[in-house]
Amino acid sequence: MGAFGRLFFMEKFREIFRGQERAHGCYIKGDINEKGKQTGESRIVRLHPQPDSLWTDHLSGINSLGIIPINDNNECQWGCIDIDQYPLDHKKIVQQIRQEKFPLIVCRSKSGGAHIFSFVQSFIPAKIMRSKLQQISGELGYAGSEIFPKQEKIEKERGDVGNFLNLPYFGGTDNNRYAFLDDGSAATLDEFLDLVTKYRVSKEDFDKIKLSKKKNFKEMSDGPPCLETLMSQKVQEGGRDNVLFHYAVYAKKKYPKEWQDKVNEFNEKYMAKKLSMSEVTKTINQHAEKDYNYTCKVEPMCQFCNSSVCRTKKFGIGDGFENEFDDLTKYQSDESQWFITVDGKRLSLSNNELYDQNLFRKACMGRINILPNALNPRDWTTKLQQLLSDVKIIQMPLEVTATGRFYELLEEFITDQGDAQDWEGLRLGQALYKDEKIYFRLEALVEFLTKKQFKTFNPTQIVTSIRGLNGDSGTVRLNGKVRRVWYVPKMFAQMDKDQYLHPKPNLEEETPF
Repeated sequence: MGAFGRLFFMEKFREIFRGQERAHGCYIKGDINEKGKQTGESRIVRLHPQPDSLWTDHLSGINSLGIIPINDNNECQWGCIDIDQYPLDHKKIVQQIRQEKFPLIVCRSKSGGAHIFSFVQSFIPAKIMRSKLQQISGELGYAGSEIFPKQEKIEKERGDVGNFLNLPYFGGTDNNRYAFLDDGSAATLDEFLDLVTKYRVSKEDFDKIKLSKKKNFKEMSDGPPCLETLMSQKVQEGGRDNVLFHYAVYAKKKYPKEWQDKVNEFNEKYMAKKLSMSEVTKTINQHAEKDYNYTCKVEPMCQFCNSSVCRTKKFGIGDGFENEFDDLTKYQSDESQWFITVDGKRLSLSNNELYDQNLFRKACMGRINILPNALNPRDWTTKLQQLLSDVKIIQMPLEVTATGRFYELLEEFITDQGDAQDWEGLRLGQALYKDEKIYFRLEALVEFLTKKQFKTFNPTQIVTSIRGLNGDSGTVRLNGKVRRVWYVPKMFAQMDKDQYLHPKPNLEEETPF
């Protein structure tokens, strides 16, 4: 492929995957672990504007690129259903999508899962994209899959950027992250672009995407959507007892006096093969003794879950429902800032608000109008540990930290106080350049910092920061007395402090979401 061809594909690829312009995703290579496996972590890189090289390197197989679909206006022109199940019959999914006439494109992820993309000709609210894809994922039997964009709204004023998805065609056509043609065969990069042209819809046509016309069960209009879907297609063997248990929760809420009869009726009418009377009686006895909550995360209900709709139902998920907390992101700084998605809404938190469940619930109520159900302390700790195990860390620029401010003032002190001609000059508060080092007295630096109203660091923190620059102390004789002096490397005055402390990482392909 010539230079013109590469430029053409890059521009087309970039145009269809437009998204957040302040940041992108990458993979930072770490050390080789004891098993000989390369370690690393996904990172969000803040870079604006985004150079063409990000896209050309991706298509060339040099550095994998992840794009955040939601922009600063809380809009997107593409979305994705991320199916993380193995093994997966991609051809069957393609056939199902074409049968339902959904304008979607199925791509294989590196891990063997599926990224099902929706492309729109213009930007639409992220909330609309998420809602439609959630409905479609349930229709396809993959409810509960991650939906990108992962937020309806980002808090850009607080620095939030959202979550990225790794793009297909890393390495161009010669890759294992390819799209599927309508016949289930692998599509080249050129054919993928043709698929996008074919299935990308206008905003109006996107709004008109309809789900299959299934039998409408009026009796379930006020209950969990998963039950309505299961009733429409008859409950198959393999999950009948779970479905009956789930239905019993609904029946007790809606029919408190006749719920047992309703459970029996459900078994008679909606099971592909009825459960035995002993099995039905067992379920009834369980619910007679105790009030249970919906089993949303149990098969097959989890396949058809639509929690956002279920919350609006009179007898949908309620007090016993476990709110969805995910996508924990930490903006690393002196006073770390956290972002978390709660039931699809983005929320910023301080350390204390994340740690303390009561403060967390107050923050949810005050900022995103959601009051999460309280968990017992042990369950809350477990939830936090789960979130922290998959936290995404964004290193804030040095200049916005207290350490960055200290280094700025240290450089100003060294340059503005005057150059000493000899050791005696240090007594006057000057700095001495000698033997590739810059010497100064700590007392003079502290006095300078006080004048600049920098009171964040105590003397111990100042010394620690100096040593963090490969600085240290020694003794000299000044005016007949032994005095301790400090130094930093001579290159300190010219170096990029942020790059010095946080060297640019090596980038390589990451395991996609």
